[in-house]
Amino acid sequence: MMQIISFLLALLIANAAAFAPFGVVSDRSRTICFAKHANDKGAKWAKSKRPKKSSPADINRKPVVYELTSMVKPAEFTISSEPATSVAKSG
Repeated sequence: MMQIISFLLALLIANAAAFAPFGVVSDRSRTICFAKHANDKGAKWAKSKRPKKSSPADINRKPVVYELTSMVKPAEFTISSEPATSVAKSG
């Protein structure tokens, strides 16, 4: 009889522990982290995916030098001696 009562008591405790909230059962840290290491962000990730310079021709290649004299900026404003004219808003 004592064995049956102890078995039923153990069964009752096991069932009650299954429905207890997680924080009550365990005092472990509440933060769960599955990451092994931090992930690279956009530019760093893209840089790691670019092809590597492996051949001597690639390694010793000089950057292209562009002549800045070929790029002439157009005149945006011109100075004139005429008086200023007012511009009315449209609409």
